[in-house]
Amino acid sequence: MNQALGLIVKLIGTFAAVYFVALFFPLHGYMNIFHALILSIVITLIGFVTDLVVPTALNNIVAIAVDFVMAAVVVKLGSNLFLNMYVNLYFALFVGLTVALVEFFYHAKFVRKAKM
Repeated sequence: MNQALGLIVKLIGTFAAVYFVALFFPLHGYMNIFHALILSIVITLIGFVTDLVVPTALNNIVAIAVDFVMAAVVVKLGSNLFLNMYVNLYFALFVGLTVALVEFFYHAKFVRKAKM
């Protein structure tokens, strides 16, 4: 139950972060709600799998850094896959930053902490 709730919370938070950047920073890129939803699902699934391994092996700070890089790369590569989507590097990095901010709160509540 806790992992299912965590996955749902992660998906909603990731979608909110990605679509927030798409709505309020249109000078650096264009993304519609369909693009944001598909990219959020991809980011969530990859991030959920890495959250099962990285925080227990290292720590939450490294896991959040991995989520930042992964979200930026997924958004930048996603702009090559979708026809009507334009994203520059600043847009992708800002999406990564907002997703990392969401992940900070997600890791505080739902991810098991590494034993040191």
